[in-house]
Order: sequence, then C-alpha cells, then structure tokens
Amino acid sequence: MSHIVSYVKRYREYTFCDMPFNEVDALVLSQFIYLKLDGYIGSTSENKDSVSLYQLSNCIDYEKVFVDERYRKNNTELFENMVESKRFRRMKMNYFSNITSVLAETQFSAMTVFLEDGPTVLIYRGTDETMIGWKEDFNMCFKEPVTGQSLSALYLQQVSELIEDKLTIAGHSKGGNFAVYASMNVEEKVQNRIEKVYSFDSPGFRPEILESIDFNKIKEKICKYLPHSSIFGMLLQSKEEYQVVECSSVGLFQHNPYNWHVAGNEFKKVGKLDRGSLFLNETFNEWLYGLEDEELHAFAETWFTIMQEANITTMLDISNDPGKALTQIIDAVRETDDKTKEMAKELTRGLIEVAKENIRYYARKFIHVIDKKEET
Repeated sequence: MSHIVSYVKRYREYTFCDMPFNEVDALVLSQFIYLKLDGYIGSTSENKDSVSLYQLSNCIDYEKVFVDERYRKNNTELFENMVESKRFRRMKMNYFSNITSVLAETQFSAMTVFLEDGPTVLIYRGTDETMIGWKEDFNMCFKEPVTGQSLSALYLQQVSELIEDKLTIAGHSKGGNFAVYASMNVEEKVQNRIEKVYSFDSPGFRPEILESIDFNKIKEKICKYLPHSSIFGMLLQSKEEYQVVECSSVGLFQHNPYNWHVAGNEFKKVGKLDRGSLFLNETFNEWLYGLEDEELHAFAETWFTIMQEANITTMLDISNDPGKALTQIIDAVRETDDKTKEMAKELTRGLIEVAKENIRYYARKFIHVIDKKEET
C-alpha cells in the first residue's frame, strides 16, 4: 500500500502549479520537521537568506540530521526523494526555532517553508526522542497551557510580522496541537491570513483551555486526521472534527506517519475509528478529567523520577534495548518510597474502575443490540 514516500516518488515530476498543495503534502512537511536541522537554517532573530532543500542536501551531516532512530531509515528515504523531486527540491526554509529546556519542561521546534508556486507553511515538530518532550506531553493534560503551546503562538505571531503571505499551519502529534493552539491564540488579523491548519493524530485540549478563547474563529480551518486505531489523537478530543485514515500496523504503531495509507494525492479514508480506540480513549479521558491538577502533577513527577532513577534519558534508551529498559524501570519502582507507591496504586485503581464501568456500559449496549436483532 502506498505511503508518503511512495507519494513523493509518484508525483516527483509535478510542481505545485501542476497539482496544488494537499493533505498529503502537509503530512510530508510535518514529518520533515523531525530532522535535526539546527545550524543549517536561520532563526527569526537572524537576518539570513532562506535555504533551499537542494542547497541543504549538499551540506548536511547525515549522522546529525538523521539521529532519531525511530525514523532514521524512512526519514533518509523521504529526504532523498524530496531532493530528487520537482515538487520539493526548490522549497526554501527559514525561521528555524529549536528550544529544549529541562527547567521550562519544553521541547519545541518550528520552521517556515516557502514552496515554489505553493503556500507558505509553518510546521511544528511533534514529540522527539527526548524524555523532556514526553514530560511536556504529560503536562498538556493540565488546565494551563504548557510552555511549548505558548511558544507556538509567539512563533506564529513573529513570523507573521516578518512576511506578508497567506499562511498554512501544520504539525504531527504534539506539533499538530501546537499548530491549532497557535492559530487560536494570535491576533485576529493574523488568524485572517491563515488558510488551513493541518493536525495529524494530535491530542486535543482541556475544556478549560478551549473555554478561554473563541475556538469558533479557527474551527472551520482545522483539518484533523486520525489513524483508524488512534490513541494519541483522541486524547482530550472534544470539539475538533476529524477524518479517519486507513493504516498498516496496529495500536501505537499507527501514530507513525509512514504507516498511513495514501491513495493518489489524498489519504485513504475509512468511515470511523475502531471500537477499541473509542473505548480506550473514552476511558482514559474520563479518568483524566476526574483528577485534580495536583494529582496529575504528582503522577507526571513520579513517572519521570522513575525514568531518571532508571537512567533513561531518551526514548532511544527504551527502543534500543526494551528488555533492559523494562528491568531498569521495575528496579526503580521498587526503590520508590511507600507514599509514591501508594499514590501510583491509587491512580491505577481509579483507571481500572473507570475501565470496568465502561466495559459494563458497552456490554449492556451490545446485549441491547443483539436483543433488538432477535426481535426483528
């Protein structure tokens, strides 16, 4: 089945005049931002010329740029095919921002892409391999905006003052959340310049955050896509409408954009999410909304303390040797104090109780459907 690399290969001779920018192009760029391009592209505070993809291809250090083992092989293939295509090779990049701070608990990256005969696209990176990136994901469950969300709005505002173009905003995973948040939290005159906001399997927002702004000002511009067994994209999902994309693989692996099916120049859509995805996310969201911020903070701090005690600093420490990482985590849990263990147990028990209640609800609903069928 075709995916984003196949798409770039198939339409390598098509410029954006031949075939206008589409949803698959937006995912291609949302994956492209995962490349480590620090030092190659100017920032918003520098007066540097934009760099073309072709120029970039002649000077990058592959070991540095493709260091993320999760996507190394696929990212390299995607990059090389983009360089060979008429569609992407002349695209120019500028205003690269990369901020990773343990103190501020943020992992934020963004870049602006100028497509030849196409739109100007601001892209936000999703969660990278660093543990601080995952810590920020946990923090997004709180009632207050995280640092990365605030930075996303600041970045959009700054870029909008540097250029006069109409704007397209995009991002995968946490990057899609940043794309939507930024679009909701800039001046109205900037919002009026935004044509579309692409969000790919991205978590939503706490009701308190949505209630603090006028979501309807940007709602119609949001194009949200979820894999058919979405987990991340259904977290805190409430007001955003979405389309469902067919994927290879199952469960968490569907979050990987390289597993999304492409038909022609669009995604292959399916009617609805899997029942398992709906059940899991309804259960988790219900549990999440039932917790106070203090409990969520305690949960996040406990988890990341355990990671530190287990000497796990990036997700690569887990993916490179899952068995060893699991042993380290178990050992670290055993070393926590009694209060921490009890808190973890209480949170786990709460999640289990919510799950049980939802299982009973779906079981009753299923039995009711069977009874109706028998009556007819």
